[in-house]
Amino acid sequence: MDAGTNDGTISSAVFVTATEPEPRKYGKPVVIGGILDHLCERLGPDNVHLVLIGRADVERPPVQYHRHVLTKPGTVEQATSVLANVVLPPRFRPAGLGQAAGEHSGGRYRHPLQEAVLHSANLGTRIFKVINEIEADLEVWDTVRMGQYVLERGETARDRSMLWPGSSFGHQVKRRILYADDLFSERYDAMLKEDTATGNPGGEFAKLLPGPAKKLLANPRVHRPLLRLERDLVAASEVRQPEYFDGTYLISPEETARLAEKVPGANIGTLPPLLREPSGTRIRQYNGAPEFTFIGGFDYAPNRDGLDWFLTNCREAVLQALPNAVINVVGPGTDAGLPSGEAWGEKVRFLGWVDDLDTVLNGSATLLSPLRTGSGVKIKVLEALARALPVVGTKAGVQGIEGGESSGLLIGETPQELAAAMQRATDPLRNQQLSAAARTAWDTKYSPVVVRRKYDEIFGLSRPIAPETRPIQLPRF
Repeated sequence: MDAGTNDGTISSAVFVTATEPEPRKYGKPVVIGGILDHLCERLGPDNVHLVLIGRADVERPPVQYHRHVLTKPGTVEQATSVLANVVLPPRFRPAGLGQAAGEHSGGRYRHPLQEAVLHSANLGTRIFKVINEIEADLEVWDTVRMGQYVLERGETARDRSMLWPGSSFGHQVKRRILYADDLFSERYDAMLKEDTATGNPGGEFAKLLPGPAKKLLANPRVHRPLLRLERDLVAASEVRQPEYFDGTYLISPEETARLAEKVPGANIGTLPPLLREPSGTRIRQYNGAPEFTFIGGFDYAPNRDGLDWFLTNCREAVLQALPNAVINVVGPGTDAGLPSGEAWGEKVRFLGWVDDLDTVLNGSATLLSPLRTGSGVKIKVLEALARALPVVGTKAGVQGIEGGESSGLLIGETPQELAAAMQRATDPLRNQQLSAAARTAWDTKYSPVVVRRKYDEIFGLSRPIAPETRPIQLPRF
């Protein structure tokens, strides 16, 4: 059993994040949305709250839970925080610069950039004011970006009640969880090892940055040194924060194991994404056509870089093995194409957004996932398994999915290995076997029933799973 309160007495919950959970068009909102859906089903929508750090002037879709929007730090606050918490070593910080409440703030360590731009004493006060008013039994804090505020209060999971007796810090939470998502430090390290790495050190929350800062991050002369610094600083945060939570959870089992080794004694676990069953039939009628589908928006750098690498380096090997191969490219922004696709001619179809994704996938031999960098479990790979669709990909492209070929995955790193895997998958009998393995992996490890049981354990919920559950919204890539 996990550490912390897990006695079935959880009756209300709050999730704290700087990521918009709607619409669910890509991985992170899908995971957050699945968590919120599960909490609403178990606790009732009136007992579930979202504290969202973002813009107050944005029109958002209606949701079933309570949403509390807190404005992000302003440009001056962000600049001050970056100077105080990233640029200046702790010993050189003027008194009070960049500090918030708590003995840990502003003087004992440097923050990663992704923490610093969301670090504000004013914001921290507003977050805890709302949380104390909600008085939720369960708190879920989204990544180290939000987890920094828990650390700065100085309340470790072990001595929380002893450090802050009574009501001096408001409501005493029963269970506090850090959803760490991915090990961002490993993602940045992988980007640095790629000569053409273009990932944003700001990550997903870079949308919260002012325009000039976004342009600065895109400058190649700034990008790599900053990426190196961010890797080191976020690695320290990933190790520093778990002791302040009853449990820290990542989406990838492999990353969970690596973090557990770095933080002995902390409760580190895996939180898989909650997806719904596909609406179509489980039976695939593959006819042997050498057609493959890549899914991923070009607004996510690893998607664009991975496909560009594949189109640039694998054309000769693929067409030698499969002269009639066709590759569909689906996802937001993909209709713009890539220069590396021109040499393929009509063998590469840049389709952009596709309303009927099932039609495209049903005619494909496999999903193609040749990513070179990235971290965490790929939602699109899980969706392929749910549809009994085999996957050809690199290790990075199928990261977090256990089993290899026994889970319907054919893995290769070189152009020749990937081409050979694609060729193997076009054999109808072999494809049928891989298809069955993919669906079995989904049923036993990633289906809604399996994941909901895991969520009940993680969040301290004891009610049995209902026979019928409300469908979870699937993302569109």
